[in-house]
Amino acid sequence: MEKILVLNSIEDNLHYAIIENNKLVELFSDEEKKLTGNIYLGRVEKVVNALDAIFVNIGEKKNGFLRIKDIPEKYYDYFSLKEIKEGTKILVQVKKDPTGTKGPQLTANISIAGRYLVVFPFSNVNGVSKKIESEDERQRLYKIANEISNNNGFGIVIRTAAEGLDEKYIYSEAITLKEKLDDLLLNFKRKRKIQILYTEESLIDYILRERLTKEITQVITNNIKHIEVIRKYLKIFPKRPKIEIIDGDSFEYTNVNKYFKELIKRTITLPSGGEIIIDKTEALTVIDVNSKHFTKSLNQQETAFKTNYEAVEEIFRQLRLRNIGGIVIIDFIDMNSEENKNKILEKVNEEIKKDKSKIEIFGFTKLGLLELSRKRTIKSFFENYVSICPVCGGSGFIQSPRFLLKEIFTKIENAPKEAKEVIIKLHPYMKNYIDKSELKKRKDLIYHIHFTHTDPKTFEITWKI
Repeated sequence: MEKILVLNSIEDNLHYAIIENNKLVELFSDEEKKLTGNIYLGRVEKVVNALDAIFVNIGEKKNGFLRIKDIPEKYYDYFSLKEIKEGTKILVQVKKDPTGTKGPQLTANISIAGRYLVVFPFSNVNGVSKKIESEDERQRLYKIANEISNNNGFGIVIRTAAEGLDEKYIYSEAITLKEKLDDLLLNFKRKRKIQILYTEESLIDYILRERLTKEITQVITNNIKHIEVIRKYLKIFPKRPKIEIIDGDSFEYTNVNKYFKELIKRTITLPSGGEIIIDKTEALTVIDVNSKHFTKSLNQQETAFKTNYEAVEEIFRQLRLRNIGGIVIIDFIDMNSEENKNKILEKVNEEIKKDKSKIEIFGFTKLGLLELSRKRTIKSFFENYVSICPVCGGSGFIQSPRFLLKEIFTKIENAPKEAKEVIIKLHPYMKNYIDKSELKKRKDLIYHIHFTHTDPKTFEITWKI
């Protein structure tokens, strides 16, 4: 599989995209400030027992929201705290960026991530990434994790990138992360003012650490300064990807820009003529699968299975590409066969492995809907690049032209007695609905109708005496 990492520097901003087999599957921009992963010295503003939560001032525009259950017992023990009350100095990490009217979600179970390890000073967790499937490799890495944890007194999770890696690199990173952790905790104890204590070294480091995997076959960048950083991360790769430096816009060069307008479409056509329709609500995202013009199969059930099977790959590509999080409901075309349903679930599990975000599958409901949840920590494509329509207010609907006509007729019937002419300004989409003869039945006037009004929900009337 060809997998390309595209880095695009534009002025002071850095963007990245991932292309798999000539299809765009991930897109990120730093134009919006990312808070996730940052660690702060915060101050408790309010304890709300009814919500079992705490609001914390971290020096950002909105206070952070911290669930009391996200403060581990080991945190209280480490800082000799009996309770957390208003005014308490607190060490917190952003686990989800602010969205809409909501402030950032926080946790006191802080962690510092490296390329191969994540360390947790207030947790006893020891684990290995579930994406590492070899039992022998898992046992090897568990043994390393336990040794590092016992020697340092913190919890540890070994990441997917450590699979097959010489243990010396893992131990070396553990030392580096321990030094960062010690500095962080020392700074927190010494300081009093609300401030950020830890953030990623740089965005390019974050992108390469999280996205430059063994599967990447090529890296394209338009910034020569990236080369040294890229080579640092490639030192332990058994097979190094090709690096290409281009002059100009990397997204234009790789055709990434052409996808931007497609990302706001509700409907995505599948190669064989079917389609998926994506609708986002406040609470969840609903994806509907339709066979539409899929005509290659011999019967309805075969059509249903083949369309659904083809839809799975596109649905999970769109989840990654649009960075859709939370609850997702997929309404596949009805299938009677349990065997076919299991094949769809197998395909779903295959696609999940390509996604860095955690996805949990809950299976098919009695109505045949597939339920799942996808964890995300930064804003989705829609939150970054789409604004609510000022006409429909985000509903996708406006009142019917006939409803607008009734309002116009009422205004005409109640015209001033001395009126002789009237100017009516309407949106162009009303051209096929309004008729002067119908207006004359209400009031015998001279009518001037102009389709120059910009708002399809309203109209403008001017009387001439």
